[in-house]
Amino acid sequence: MEFRPTGDVRELADLVRQLCSARGGENTLAELDVRFGPGTESAGTHRANSRLNEQLWSGLVDAGVPLALSPVAAGGDGLGVTAAAYVFYELGRALAPVPLDSAVAAARALAAAGDAENARAVAGGELIAAVPDSPTGFEAGTDERAMGSDVILHSVPWAPAADLLCEPVAGGVRVYRLSVDGVNVERLVPVDFSCAGRVTISAEAASAADRFTVSAEAAEFEALRRRVHLAAHQWGVLDAALERTARYASERNQFGRPIGTFQGVSGRLADGLIDVDAVRLSTLRAADELDNCRGVPGPAAHTAVATAHFWASEAAHRVAHTAVHIHGGTGLDRSEPLHRYFLAAKTGEFRLGGATAQLADLGRTLVKHGDPWA
Repeated sequence: MEFRPTGDVRELADLVRQLCSARGGENTLAELDVRFGPGTESAGTHRANSRLNEQLWSGLVDAGVPLALSPVAAGGDGLGVTAAAYVFYELGRALAPVPLDSAVAAARALAAAGDAENARAVAGGELIAAVPDSPTGFEAGTDERAMGSDVILHSVPWAPAADLLCEPVAGGVRVYRLSVDGVNVERLVPVDFSCAGRVTISAEAASAADRFTVSAEAAEFEALRRRVHLAAHQWGVLDAALERTARYASERNQFGRPIGTFQGVSGRLADGLIDVDAVRLSTLRAADELDNCRGVPGPAAHTAVATAHFWASEAAHRVAHTAVHIHGGTGLDRSEPLHRYFLAAKTGEFRLGGATAQLADLGRTLVKHGDPWA
C-alpha cells in the first residue's frame, strides 16, 4: 500500500510547508539557538523567553492548522491521524519550533474529558498547552497528591511558553494554570535546544486543580495517536537530513570526483533511503490503522504503532550518524545547519523510549494477542 494523501490532506501539508519556508528557515533557527541555547537557562519563562517561533506559530493558527487536527468538540475539523502525520512530517523537515503536538494532544484530551472551554481555547491558539510525555497515555502514573507531596515533572515540552498544563493522571487528566501560586516552571535547555521546562507543583496547587475523567478507550487512542505524531515528525527530520546529505555528497569533490560516486558513501546513502522509507511506510500504516479503528484500538493498531515507533527510533541512529559521517567536520559544526538535524534525530530516537522499548511493547502485544495480520 502506498498510503497516498488525499487532495485535501496534500493541500494542508503544502500549506504547512509554505508557512515553514516563509516564516522559518535556517537563519531563524540560528537566532533562536543564540537566544535560548546553553547558558540561557535563567532567562525566565513565558512566550517571550521561550524557544518558540512566534511568527510561524501565529501563521499556523491563523491558517487553522491546529483546529484542522482538533476534534469537533473543540471547534475543530476532526481530521484523521493520516492527515496529522503529513502535517508533522512537514514540521519535522523544517525543525519548526512550534507547539502543535502539545496543542493537538491537549485539545483532544480536554475535549474527551468534557472541558470544551479550554479545548476550544487551545485548539484556536488562544492558549498554549503543555503535555508531559507519557509512554502509556492519559491513564499513566500514580497520583502522588494522595500522599500530600509536591510533584515534579521533568522536561515537559513547551512548559516555559505554556498557559496550561495538562498532566496525565490515573483515569484522566489534571489541568493547571501555570500562572497560579504553587506552580513553578524552570526553563531547561535540552540536547536539541527545544523548549522544555521542569514543573514543580505544590500539594496545595494540585488539590485545587481541575481534574477530568477520560475513558480508557479514549486515553488509549490518544496515547497511540500522539506516538504516530512523534514518528511522523521523526520521518520528516530524517528525510530532510538524508536529502541534505545526498546533496552534499553530489557537490563535495575529492580525488577529482564527487564523494557520492564512491561505493562506501553511496552504499550508506542507499541504506539511509531504505531506513527513511521504512519510517514512512510504518508511520502511515499506523495512522491508517488508527483512522479505521473507530476510536477503539485493537491489537492491529497497537502492533502498527509500536512498529512505526521502532523504525522512528532505529532509523534515527543510523541516518543521523550517516549524515554526520558523510559531511565530515561540517556535520558537527554549529555554524552549519546539519547539527540541528542530528540533535533532533537523537532526541526523537529516545522520546517515549528507544527502539528496545518499542520492541518490548511489540513483543507484549504479540504474546497477548498473536499476529493481528496473520
